[in-house]
Amino acid sequence: MLSIQSVGLGYSKPAAGLMERPPLPPSRPILTRALIVWLALVGLLMGIGTLSVISGAEQVHGLAIARTMGMVTFALFILFFSIESKDERDSAFSLDTFSDKTFVITTSGSFVLLVLSTVLGIFQTVLKTVRLDVRQWLICTAVALSIVVAAEIRKAVLRQTAAKAIHPAGGPGPEPLPAERPSGA
Repeated sequence: MLSIQSVGLGYSKPAAGLMERPPLPPSRPILTRALIVWLALVGLLMGIGTLSVISGAEQVHGLAIARTMGMVTFALFILFFSIESKDERDSAFSLDTFSDKTFVITTSGSFVLLVLSTVLGIFQTVLKTVRLDVRQWLICTAVALSIVVAAEIRKAVLRQTAAKAIHPAGGPGPEPLPAERPSGA
């Protein structure tokens, strides 16, 4: 499932305007401290969310369903995070996110394989999964969507920070529009 999504990210069209962005200075590391902290927070969110689903499901439904719900939750976390990672600044809800055919096909393929892993007998045997009902899928999806919320908040902050760097407070901003002349003047 995940290798298909990796192909989709690797071979998809680059983000709009990527080549217009200035290159990173050679002295700047690829993994900055801020990015490492972000990835650690993402891992923590995924871990807490997945383990919470497993714990809750085990108490209510038993170990087999809990394991399956844990796998589905974690796979959805990764799928949603890959969609969010397509562009570092632009929202995943922009039209550019799903305008790339390769990305859409691989994302869809990953999701279909995830569903099949809980439905087809061969996958159930190999992966030790069981069929989930709609309510269980909704729980897994709702928890995994927390990564979308976190990533969108981060992207909004990054866009706002970038806008402030372009137009610093107190610095020259965009030229004001001239006032309209009253008619007859």
